[in-house]
Amino acid sequence: MKKLAVLCASVLILFSGCASKTISQEQESQEIPEVQETPEIPENASYDPDTNTIYIFPTTEPPEETVIPDSIEIDEGATSLESLGYEVFQDRAVITDFSGSETDIVLTSHIGSYPVTEIGHYAFDGAFDITSIVIPDSVTIISEQAFADCESLTDITIPETVTFIGRGAFSNCLNLTELTIPASVTETQEEMLTGCGVQDLYILNPDLDYNSWGLEDAESKCTIHAPSGAKILAWAEENGFPTETVF
Repeated sequence: MKKLAVLCASVLILFSGCASKTISQEQESQEIPEVQETPEIPENASYDPDTNTIYIFPTTEPPEETVIPDSIEIDEGATSLESLGYEVFQDRAVITDFSGSETDIVLTSHIGSYPVTEIGHYAFDGAFDITSIVIPDSVTIISEQAFADCESLTDITIPETVTFIGRGAFSNCLNLTELTIPASVTETQEEMLTGCGVQDLYILNPDLDYNSWGLEDAESKCTIHAPSGAKILAWAEENGFPTETVF
């Protein structure tokens, strides 16, 4: 009996030692940090070692330098530059703001020898008393909210040189009931017509599709006029807007 007790005690000591050794090895392996090789980091990025993540910074082109125009001659009959802000770059001019009291605006096609190619961001935003605007055929870009909140605007002429119309360009033009987007326009952004009073919308580019312009939120559905087979007509019919084929 005494020999059996001694044998059992020896077995317990043996297994106890093995368990102790196993725990010690596990603890030792947990205490050794895992080594991560730092990846190659681009110049426009940062690295977070805790999550092993590379964050890429957005890159932008350096801002263009403005120039002093050779003269400030403008088109005969155009709205005076005393009422308009502008910037001139190496090859073009941009209308940037309006501070006058005129209600009928005729934009010049050039400032000196520089063509006016863009209506800048927020250029006429909040010009509540303007009733009409004529845009020259030198312009290719109507930027974000260029005519937003022109509440009295009833007539605007967009030439067939414009290719881009930015976000919210005609938003909250409450009295603008008719608008023609020429066939030259190939790109538009969201909210272009949010809160606009347009009742007759002419989309002359058959490939120009709807891009969340804000018409779906209007109190009444405007009539969409477009060429036969135009993408905008398919959208209009799917969403219950009246349509008319223009040619």
